[in-house]
Amino acid sequence: MLKEARALSWIVNLLGELRVPFQTVGGLAARAYGARRVLVDFDFYVPTVTLERVSAAAEDHLVRPPKHHRDENWDITFMILEYEGQRIELGGADGARYFDRLRGVWEPVAIDFGSSVLCRVFDIEIPVMPFDELAAYKRALDREVDHRDLMEMEPW
Repeated sequence: MLKEARALSWIVNLLGELRVPFQTVGGLAARAYGARRVLVDFDFYVPTVTLERVSAAAEDHLVRPPKHHRDENWDITFMILEYEGQRIELGGADGARYFDRLRGVWEPVAIDFGSSVLCRVFDIEIPVMPFDELAAYKRALDREVDHRDLMEMEPW
């Protein structure tokens, strides 16, 4: 089993055991829709209130505890885990924002965990941001990595 598959299986199992809803976003979600670039990390949104609980349960793998972060792209509370060398980022969906470069405005992250699409990645079933939402999100972020994902993703 690939290290990516082991890490994905680990985080999916951990979130399941903790009963934490999550939605896969970023490059891993793009992979679910056909993108093939090398993944730097796995990105997930979870309810912000669950970050501390996940942090405590995964303390042996904690790289960055949950705290607020703002840069040119994100205004979010998030944490970083690492499992067998695979970086895993969990962002709090509540109150998170991203910068829409096309319109020049901050947009709230509107995550509806119930609208997730179940997809298989590394032969593991995960809840993924719906294709249209992911494509719009990546178009708005307008980074080089997003352009590549958009070119490789295929609508369902």
